[in-house]
Amino acid sequence: MRLADILKGEAVELSAQDQEIRYFLAYARVSTDDQERAGLSIPAQLREMQQHAQAKGIVLVGSYQEAESAFSDESRRPEFWRMVERAKSDPQITGILVHDHSRFYRDPYAGPQVKGELLAHGVRVYSATEPEYDPHTIAGLAIEKMTEFKNASYSIDVAFHTRKGMRENVARRDSEIGYCYKNGGAPLWGFAAYKVQRGTDRRGAPIMKTLWRKDETSVAGRQVWEWTRHVLVELRLKQKVSLDQVRDFLNDHGVPSPRKHYWATSSWRALLEPPALLQYAGYGVWNVHAKRGRHRPASEWKIVENAHPAIITLEQAEAIMAANDRQSRLGRDKSKGRMATVRTQGSRHLLTGGLLVCTRCGANLVGYRNQNRLYYVCGAKVYRKGLGCGPALQIRKEEMEAAVVEEIGLLFTSWTDTKRLMGMVNEQARALGQQQASESVEIARELVKVEEELGNIRQAIKGGLDDVEWANSELARLKARREQLLARQATVGEEPEVPRFDLTQVEECRRRFAEVFAQGTNEEKRAFARLFVQKIEVDPGTGEVLMHLFSRPPVPVSRGGHKKTPASAETGVRIGMVAGAGFEPATSGL
Repeated sequence: MRLADILKGEAVELSAQDQEIRYFLAYARVSTDDQERAGLSIPAQLREMQQHAQAKGIVLVGSYQEAESAFSDESRRPEFWRMVERAKSDPQITGILVHDHSRFYRDPYAGPQVKGELLAHGVRVYSATEPEYDPHTIAGLAIEKMTEFKNASYSIDVAFHTRKGMRENVARRDSEIGYCYKNGGAPLWGFAAYKVQRGTDRRGAPIMKTLWRKDETSVAGRQVWEWTRHVLVELRLKQKVSLDQVRDFLNDHGVPSPRKHYWATSSWRALLEPPALLQYAGYGVWNVHAKRGRHRPASEWKIVENAHPAIITLEQAEAIMAANDRQSRLGRDKSKGRMATVRTQGSRHLLTGGLLVCTRCGANLVGYRNQNRLYYVCGAKVYRKGLGCGPALQIRKEEMEAAVVEEIGLLFTSWTDTKRLMGMVNEQARALGQQQASESVEIARELVKVEEELGNIRQAIKGGLDDVEWANSELARLKARREQLLARQATVGEEPEVPRFDLTQVEECRRRFAEVFAQGTNEEKRAFARLFVQKIEVDPGTGEVLMHLFSRPPVPVSRGGHKKTPASAETGVRIGMVAGAGFEPATSGL
């Protein structure tokens, strides 16, 4: 190709083979067995995507696949999120190929958000079976939104009819056994699920139904359902033992929990909730849980009497509920002052909530106080007395957090554009000034209202008001309120002059990052730390700490959709903490 040809409009376009090679990731997903039978199996999807890639000159550098609904909770699609993170961090990848757009995401809110994040990193989502469009054009945007609407409406309709069928299923009794069918999921501890065939469908496949019975598996000399009854009736109801004592009793007697080998207190807290107690009393309970583990109101539950064999009576379940309430009130009374302080100050530990992970057992490290010092320690030590992990190791809070803040400071300094930071600081100062000014106006308005009410009561007294006792109490209340408002007004003061920060001041604050960071509230510091730290792995055996940091913010994208600069992958940074420096063997209380 010559420049003269370009000026004359006679330039020959490059063929697909001569164009720049594009590197994509492939993602295949099925959510039901029916999709497998309808030809949407994962191998069939991968085969069509491979054919599409070969025809378009695309190189598939990786494939991800899973069997899960596109409307599922995020945690149930690990392969999807692993693919998204790789696409955002690998500068070579410019696209994700799916069989059709419904395989990627059906949620009308979360789906576009994920696509937007990928576009910000120069990555687009393409379909192997649907027309290609440019989302940066009006026509392309319209096609994309109509496709999202189609996929979301289909899923909503399927979900509606599925839930309708599930509601009917839990109330349907088996004609031979007499108990009600279950919708799936693991049974409560003490019960066992089993399947029975009840006819065939139109394709001749057997129709299988699930029922519950008492779990008669023998463990430590008793059947499992007998252990369940013993704990509920003898320990919790009659002896009024605590949840920690229930946990220790079962662990000491070698009775395993349903999911892990050892019991934790949180497991028994869940088994003593009203839905579980109703099920132990023989009631079928459905539609309790909403998304993300939240409970729906009891008025929305579907409850069926005599749905399976009962382990305890309804009267015993009621008595256990009453015992739970008494112990909860006692615990709240004992911790009222302490918890009020916690709610006011927030957690003193900045790295709890899943940032610190024990590599030996996989549990999160939690905050712990021992001999008036604060530590981080494996959650297995606190909740299961170390069962399922190993010898305890305590990490001094101040040592760990100082090392983390140092690494965050280095990243913050390397990421920050001083001019943009100055603009953000000045904007925040202006917003705070406006908030303070509006608060001053609101206080003045309320003072006027209080004075009017005081005047009205005094007028009523002069006019011969009979209830003088009520008038005096109201006058005392309003005077106290006036004093509170005057005190707040003195604190707020007059409308302040909003300060302006220059580059020199902002650069000085950036240089003294650790000092500025220390001035924040605990919640502010926790939120800020999570912008930089993905997770921190702690090996209790060697004392080694490996910190995984987000190495770079989203990369700018050119108009053509290609990345201007490559994005660094996340890094694992080994911080200078080994056994003996900030680490102590656990001594007491564990």
